[in-house]
Amino acid sequence: MATKTAVVTGSTKGIGKGYARELLKRGVNVVVSGRGQEALDKASKDLEDEGVEAARAIGQTCDVADVTQVQALWDYAVNAFGSVDYWINNAGFARSGPTLLQLTPDEITVMVRCNVIGTINGSQVAVKGMTAQGYGRLYNTYGAGSDGRAIPGMIGYGTTKSAVRYFTDSLIKELKGKPVKVGSISPGMNVTENMLIQIQKRPPKIREKMIKPLNLLGDHVGTTTPWIVDRILADQQSGTAIKWLTTGKILGRLLSAPFKKRDVFSRYSLDD
Repeated sequence: MATKTAVVTGSTKGIGKGYARELLKRGVNVVVSGRGQEALDKASKDLEDEGVEAARAIGQTCDVADVTQVQALWDYAVNAFGSVDYWINNAGFARSGPTLLQLTPDEITVMVRCNVIGTINGSQVAVKGMTAQGYGRLYNTYGAGSDGRAIPGMIGYGTTKSAVRYFTDSLIKELKGKPVKVGSISPGMNVTENMLIQIQKRPPKIREKMIKPLNLLGDHVGTTTPWIVDRILADQQSGTAIKWLTTGKILGRLLSAPFKKRDVFSRYSLDD
């Protein structure tokens, strides 16, 4: 079987880097991407140091809000590996906690540009390229708010993810019967570098309130990404929703909470 290739946007850290690691372990070529060269170099070195060299990994800087850079990312992958089998729109920016009036104009702009425009750009470039090559699978990332529920402290981020879901549902219908298959990934609540930074910035009392639900429902990237990647590689349908934190899993954790304490932050130092 020929080696396949995946492009993962926003994969220099966090869950995107986790996808890259697990794809490499399973023999898939991976194009890692991020906005900064320094972060890209570090991610590439980390993956090499971890010994996940079953396939090749290369990196390319890319601001997903700039469609020219997204097209360059596609071209870079095709020039290196010949084609792209999987495109994962993972790049995103979350600002949790503030109300509408507490969100800064810059934070609003970054969330809309990265989460919404970035997803549309990545999808457009991937669909165009995959249609030309006659095959390919595209996955967009959902998050808090994508199901339409209003979540306190997530008004900005949740709005962008609601837009991503509408866009993805529409694209699935638009591409029905076409060679490009579209799916979604709901990775759950992963403890990432960005999450830790946001928690560390909060006063102790607010920090405690943030940590409580995360300890109940949160997971480590090393827990969620192997499961998610296995389902990406096994997927054969269009419209597949790969969801880590299902209703059943949530209920199970709620019911077991009085008897089994979860502490996903025990391995981290949250001191400033």
